[in-house]
Amino acid sequence: MQRLTLMLLLIPALASAQERGEVAFNKACAQCHQARTPTEKPRSMLGIRPPVGPYMDQVLRKKSLAEVRTWVESPHRLNPKTDCDTRLLRPDELDALTSYLATVVVEPPQETRRMRLRRQMEEQAAALQKADVEAKANSQPKNQGKK
Repeated sequence: MQRLTLMLLLIPALASAQERGEVAFNKACAQCHQARTPTEKPRSMLGIRPPVGPYMDQVLRKKSLAEVRTWVESPHRLNPKTDCDTRLLRPDELDALTSYLATVVVEPPQETRRMRLRRQMEEQAAALQKADVEAKANSQPKNQGKK
């Protein structure tokens, strides 16, 4: 019972840390990066440009959090030609950002209603196509060419 009470008390603090990390990401990284790879192809709209930098979930599949944190602390020391500017982040925001990025890879993206409907339609179309192929195979006479 004590563990449950402790966990219930920690939930608001964890949610707050998640929000602070997302704010830090938006402050320092979102100009060039997106946290997750989009699951749907974005529609081209005027005034909206794709991210310049890589998606952070893809970066974290190749690099550790420590390596990403080292990059965020001093990107120009690692690559003098980079356009990353993380000077506005305070040390406590850096901790929150690192925690937020850790959750980016762990959490799978939520399937939207549109994505679910598209997947269901594709499954139904594949099933109908398979049924058509089987029906054609069964409807052909067995004794073709034999007398």
